[in-house]
Formats: sequence, structure tokens, C-alpha cells
Amino acid sequence: MPALIARTFDTPLCPMRGATTDRGVCLLEMGSPERKQREQTELEAAFGTPMIDGGHPLLDQLESELNAYFAGDLTEFTVPLDTPGSEWQLKVWDALCKIPFGETTSYGQLAAKLGNPGGARAVGLANGQNRVSVVVPCHRVIASDGTLHGYGGGLDRKRWLLDHESLHAGAGLFANAK
Repeated sequence: MPALIARTFDTPLCPMRGATTDRGVCLLEMGSPERKQREQTELEAAFGTPMIDGGHPLLDQLESELNAYFAGDLTEFTVPLDTPGSEWQLKVWDALCKIPFGETTSYGQLAAKLGNPGGARAVGLANGQNRVSVVVPCHRVIASDGTLHGYGGGLDRKRWLLDHESLHAGAGLFANAK
């Protein structure tokens, strides 16, 4: 039976619950207790094993990368992922990972890029089912009019993440210039 190991991380944004299998991180959540419980139940069903608290090298890597991200020193996560989902969800989540740090796109733009013009709602639904927030940067998707909509961690946290990335997006460009 595969292991499904979880731990809570303290971050400058809020406590975040992470979980991993031996193949990769499958959860990083900051939403409501109900959302966390729903996602835990979904993962336990998908992997056929209960989630237990404990240590794992991939959780150590995730914590290290989160610390670097929140310090403004990391713009792209490298921790492996193990994210069960439909073909469409996996396609959307992969596209989310390609949105550059400090940039945003709209639900409609992402849908068109994925060959589904008019599929903004389908992108929004898959975006909302992302269980690995921040690492799979669903916060970088906004409405076509530039407003913030639908974020499982709350719109205040989405704004915080976008402001954080905007602040650090070019921070390293001239760090060694004199």
C-alpha cells in the first residue's frame, strides 16, 4: 500500500497543509477546514490509503522550496508532483505551471491556449480543483477584466500571492550590478 504522508508548514501567508506520496507532492492547501477535509478524502480514495502525519524527504524539499519562495528567492518549484486528476485537469494544471512567476493570464486566455476557446469556465473549474496551491500557481489566473475571482484559499490570499510575486519578479536581475 502506498504511503500518503502529511505535514503542516508555517508560512508568512498562513499555515499550509502538505502531503506527498513516494512519487511526489499531492497536496498543499491553505483553504477552509472543510476544503482541507474534502481534499484529504479525495486523495485517500485516489491512492487507496489513509493520510497520516509524518516526515518524508519530499515534504522536506517542499518546505525548503516554500521558504525560498516566500523569501523571494525561488520563482519556480522543482519538487516532483503526484496529482491525480482527469485528462483535462492535468492539462490545465500543467499549463498553470508554465505561467511565469510575477505574471497573470485570464481564464479565457488559458482556455484558448489549451485549444478550448470559450472554455473559461472549464478552466476555472479545473483551476479550483488544483490541490497543490502555490506550487501549481492557480493564483496567477484572473478574470479577463483584471479582477480576482474564485480562489480556494480566499481572495485576500490570492491578492497577497500576486503582490508578493510582483514585488520579487525582477528582484534578482541587477543584484550583482555595481
